[in-house]
Amino acid sequence: MERGILVRWNDEKGFGFIQPEDSKGKDVFIHITVLKHMARKPQVGDSILYRTEIQNDGKVKAIKASIEGVAVLASTSKNPRRNANPPSRSLSNTLLPLLLILGIGIFGFKKYTEFNAPPVLTNADIEQMPLYETSQAQFRCEAGKTHCSHMSSCDEATYYINHCPNTQMDGDGDGIPCERQWCSKSLF
Repeated sequence: MERGILVRWNDEKGFGFIQPEDSKGKDVFIHITVLKHMARKPQVGDSILYRTEIQNDGKVKAIKASIEGVAVLASTSKNPRRNANPPSRSLSNTLLPLLLILGIGIFGFKKYTEFNAPPVLTNADIEQMPLYETSQAQFRCEAGKTHCSHMSSCDEATYYINHCPNTQMDGDGDGIPCERQWCSKSLF
């Protein structure tokens, strides 16, 4: 198995890209369906163990993957076999329900594969994806938090300057908050 870091993830569309550990190859496409057995959804920065496959168009995608350090969900337990049909039942009484169940199963499987089919990516989709997404849900505007000394990171300061009123963290007006404490100009 190969190892890499999840560098982009679109939770709404259920796909992202892994940067291989050796950094020599191109980023590897990964779809949520190969991670359905994991205890949580993937997040940018996760270490991913994966196997790849080259698609017909020459692009590389992950076909088996797991998030390193995240629990794998247990599959449903198998029930012991029981003889549900006594020998006295006729073949037609047994065959009809089996055919009905088979038909429903095939229909459900087709709908499942249609729903979980990987999306077709366009260049516009990829260009709209940020390189590293940060979860802004972790921050919220709080009364009295207006200065750099109230912040705990550059991400928090950036969130506050963009979303909260009366902040006083961008003295030179260049759009970079807390340059002396949290955000250095070399990062921007």
